[in-house]
Amino acid sequence: MLEGWASLAIQDVCDINPPKPKKGDVPDDTPVTFVPMPAVDAERGKINSPEVRQFSKVRGGYTAFRDGDVIIAKITPCMENGKAAVAHQLVNGLGFGSTEFFVLRSNGSMLPRYLFHYVRQKSFREQAESKMTGSVGQKRVPKEFVKNAVIPLPPLAEQHRIVAAIEALFARLDAANARLERVPGILKQFRQSVLATACDGRLTEDWRKSDQDCYESSLIKCTVGEILAEKMVNGRSVRSKENGFPVLRLSAVRDGRIDPAHRKNGAWTQEEASNFLIRYGDFLVVRGNGSLELVGRGGLVGYDPEPIAFPDTLIRIRLKRDIINAHWFSLVWNSPVTRKQIEKLAHTTAGIHKISQQDIAQVSITVPSIEEQHEIVRRVDALFTLADRIEAKVAAAREKTETMRQSILAQAFSGRLVPTEAELARQEGRAYEPASVLLERIRSEKKEKKGRKGVQSTLV
Repeated sequence: MLEGWASLAIQDVCDINPPKPKKGDVPDDTPVTFVPMPAVDAERGKINSPEVRQFSKVRGGYTAFRDGDVIIAKITPCMENGKAAVAHQLVNGLGFGSTEFFVLRSNGSMLPRYLFHYVRQKSFREQAESKMTGSVGQKRVPKEFVKNAVIPLPPLAEQHRIVAAIEALFARLDAANARLERVPGILKQFRQSVLATACDGRLTEDWRKSDQDCYESSLIKCTVGEILAEKMVNGRSVRSKENGFPVLRLSAVRDGRIDPAHRKNGAWTQEEASNFLIRYGDFLVVRGNGSLELVGRGGLVGYDPEPIAFPDTLIRIRLKRDIINAHWFSLVWNSPVTRKQIEKLAHTTAGIHKISQQDIAQVSITVPSIEEQHEIVRRVDALFTLADRIEAKVAAAREKTETMRQSILAQAFSGRLVPTEAELARQEGRAYEPASVLLERIRSEKKEKKGRKGVQSTLV
């Protein structure tokens, strides 16, 4: 242990779940802060949008705390996620919340924010998780773990410097994360812009000019109905059956493609499913959904699938391959331009938005030559791959900021983040109060105060 520091159990420096205000100490109609579990932000460690309730309404069945207390979730998965906060600016200085909170009230030897940062460490949460008891989904950290958990106690002046250093460094990480959080939105706009330019010819304008001697590129305005290789087919409704024939789920339509991992087994034979099998180049469209944003979404089967059918929630489209590149069609179908048409054509029945084969056949698209379609797909793929790389780097950077956050906390609570009070005292030629002396002084003051109260009570 570092010079001037002490190593103690949390119960030695905190009251755990201190008693509620006694009935009569606070008028029943006094407004107080109420903090349900969802109001604690696990990522930022703050209380967001708390409620205000009357004291009489919350005193009986909730956990009580006051300004300066540290509240920690004890139930899974809230505890593992880091739900903890320092209570402050409570209405009338009083708060009540979920019974799934532990309340830690410092005896004065430890700053609330020092304690807060300590329990937010991943290492502390992992230790707490290993001690959880109870059934799956209802596991809780036992009070004994919190009482006996060991915490390092520096001198009070050093605690102030540690907290200030942690929060200054965290502020820089938060600013970096705020900038990183804007990137996905920018990339979404970028992808939409790429699709828009792919649909209106701007993306390959230079390509057309450079290749105009080889052939004359023509743009043909037509409907989807005019480029079908065969009649569209609605899928078939089928109930689930263990060991039945595989069938796609609606969720298989993802990001313009069909993901065969989203499947179930249906109560039909292969012969019954034969008319509803998918193959390379098929395009499936969502027939109906409670969300207008999802109805009409389409996905391409861009691979040779194993035998698998599609359900009644999807419509199968097969295109003329000699004039249509299926990958190009998928880009156009899911572009903002085509999306506007789909939403206009969709109709609503009993709260469900729907689109029919007849609606799909009416959708108008501009078709360039097959060679230009190939070039559009190549360029879009290259630009989307670039966007994917940026997205992956952003995700890695965000993960790194969390790693750095935990590293900062580890340094702080091992005495490596700021100079110790003992070191500074020697450099400045002054005395300082070690943590053990601080703790003893606080205990003596509380004992003396309790003694005075006892004498007063006797006199009365």
